[in-house]
Amino acid sequence: MNSFKIGVISDTHVPDRSPEISEVFLSSLCAEKVHLILHAGDISVPQVLSLLETIAPVKAVRGNRDFLFVGKIPLVQQFEVFDVKFALMHGHMNLLVYWLDKLQHVFSGYDRQRYISRLPKAAPEAKVIVFGHTHHAENFWQNDILYFNPGSITYGDTQTRQRTWGLIEVYENGQVDGKIISCG
Repeated sequence: MNSFKIGVISDTHVPDRSPEISEVFLSSLCAEKVHLILHAGDISVPQVLSLLETIAPVKAVRGNRDFLFVGKIPLVQQFEVFDVKFALMHGHMNLLVYWLDKLQHVFSGYDRQRYISRLPKAAPEAKVIVFGHTHHAENFWQNDILYFNPGSITYGDTQTRQRTWGLIEVYENGQVDGKIISCG
């Protein structure tokens, strides 16, 4: 059965939190022979997208730190692979939600339920919701929706500093598999 492989990254923050994207990650991404790369925001500079485009076509969305991309890339992208509806977004939604979430995070820590309650509203038809923003890798199904956050390949998880990226494979029959990959 044919499949379509998608490499998924987010929160690269080059050069504000990391000077570059690691060769280890790039080699790993190339080895997977992905058909498409998704970047779920906080790209920071256009050179990151140019580098990724040398490996495979790229779809990207704007994160809360992507000032250079205002008017150039959207906050949400929707597309289909083998009739499976995808939504790609950063997850911060807008500045008000961003600051409210920041406050909630300070007082009660990370809570993925905050994202599950709001992300489907931005793309109600999506079967796969790819998001970033938290730097915390997520790969789980709830209410027949795959919530997939690759974490961050440069900065890592804010608590563990574990650097991760993701791989989503979509099959002709509509089956979807997600995997989080450690980058060291």
